[in-house]
Amino acid sequence: MSSRHTRSFFGVMLAVVFALSAVVVAPASAKLTKHQKAHVRKQLKRAIKKNPKLIRSKHFIKKASLVNFKLPVTIRLRGSSSTSANPNAATIDLGASLGQRSISLGGKLAAEIQFADSFDGGALGNVNLKILPGPKGLTSTSIPLLWNSQVSAAGSNYAATLLGAPNVGCADFTGTTGLPFGPFPAVPYYDSTTFPAGYPGSPLGLVPEVPGPDSIDKLAANTSVSAASATDDVNNHLGGNATPFPSGSTPGGFTQPPSVTDTVLRTGALTLTIPPAGTPVTPSDVQGSQDGTIGQSGGQANLFGDIPGKAYGIDVTVNLGTKINSIIREVDADASRPLLSGLPYTSAAFTCRQAWTGQTQNYITGVRLKGDLNISPAITPDGKLRIAKATLNSLQPDTIGLAACLAPHSVFAPAANSSDTATVPVPSAAGPQPSSVLPINDASAVGRAAPAVGCNTTPTKLVQDAGFTGVPGITPGNGYTVTNDGSSVSVAGDLNVTNVSADVLIGDV
Repeated sequence: MSSRHTRSFFGVMLAVVFALSAVVVAPASAKLTKHQKAHVRKQLKRAIKKNPKLIRSKHFIKKASLVNFKLPVTIRLRGSSSTSANPNAATIDLGASLGQRSISLGGKLAAEIQFADSFDGGALGNVNLKILPGPKGLTSTSIPLLWNSQVSAAGSNYAATLLGAPNVGCADFTGTTGLPFGPFPAVPYYDSTTFPAGYPGSPLGLVPEVPGPDSIDKLAANTSVSAASATDDVNNHLGGNATPFPSGSTPGGFTQPPSVTDTVLRTGALTLTIPPAGTPVTPSDVQGSQDGTIGQSGGQANLFGDIPGKAYGIDVTVNLGTKINSIIREVDADASRPLLSGLPYTSAAFTCRQAWTGQTQNYITGVRLKGDLNISPAITPDGKLRIAKATLNSLQPDTIGLAACLAPHSVFAPAANSSDTATVPVPSAAGPQPSSVLPINDASAVGRAAPAVGCNTTPTKLVQDAGFTGVPGITPGNGYTVTNDGSSVSVAGDLNVTNVSADVLIGDV
């Protein structure tokens, strides 16, 4: 910007300041009418949009406080598209047996800055921050929960179970080309009318096996909360830790430390919104859930430094709601009959593949955050008007409970040939078959979207045909001491927000 333009820019800002001073000249002791206050608030809103630096003016703050001025803002997390350096991070410590998980965050929240009335005893520069419910929300990477090092064990083979080989696992389940099935160039199927004649050496035909969206190497230590391209699946981003699981000995004596590719149970990428104050939290079918009511999200900040009596400039409490879908990978399936012509695909056909579960409603309440607010007026690269930058972290770790569903609902890969609603049989014709006959789209680079159904809802037809129709309920008198059916489980942990870096943008962005 040239010196002439600079002088012109600051000249305009100075003119705005004088104009504002001329408009709102009422002394602190003046009693403004409701109409007068509304008029002043309108002028304050116009002024702050023209010149965000007014937020640092004590004169502006006094006048804003006098009329209880509310400034609509959007709190948007910075740098959340970075695959390795997203600054917004949290951890969940699940205890000694499960270990600590790293979570990367992004997204934005609606909020209002309400200027406190310093003439009624509030400190100059103190403002109330109200975080609002609505469609805006935070987003997160997938959270890996359980693992099995057998998945990526060196030399393991996805077809070993049915072949009776000892090297059962998924190390070779990678890529976008067809995999061999022992001596066959693809998965064999047999004539159902003569089976077991010809088994195992004389199949009727072959169907391709392409890992595609289920490839184990698609799971990555990635901190971005958004997909980089049409071929990138954000549900495969598992945070910044390449070895998220405990490195000590585990049952089975698997090689340690497990990597992200060894994940067999994880959440999908989460969307966390602000529930309205007063939202009831009722017990679900997860043992240990409790009644409660959601409180208002928000708190206090000071525009000039620390909140009086505290060593930080922001003190807020955040309540979040999210619906969690789990993703499960099948490993070491029980040996069953091979694929037979004209009959449904068995569960063995999905070894090393993944499935979505239904969703469980979760609430994360009372997360207390502290931090600093730096008035930093600027225009962001995408043309938004920033008024401040904020940095936040946990005042102390908060104990939370998360409920995850275990009941498969649909395969992770996109459906093909209407397999969600109708049986897709194994081909009856002889010879090699194209991928177009399969019940899934194995050429897709990404999985399907998470199903918007409850946990243990009747699964898709393909899952039913593979043998799973849902987790049965508890029968009274069978000796159980609980009534929940086990389709959902709860995991307790300590949540610690290590850093959040955010832009405070003016308006509804």
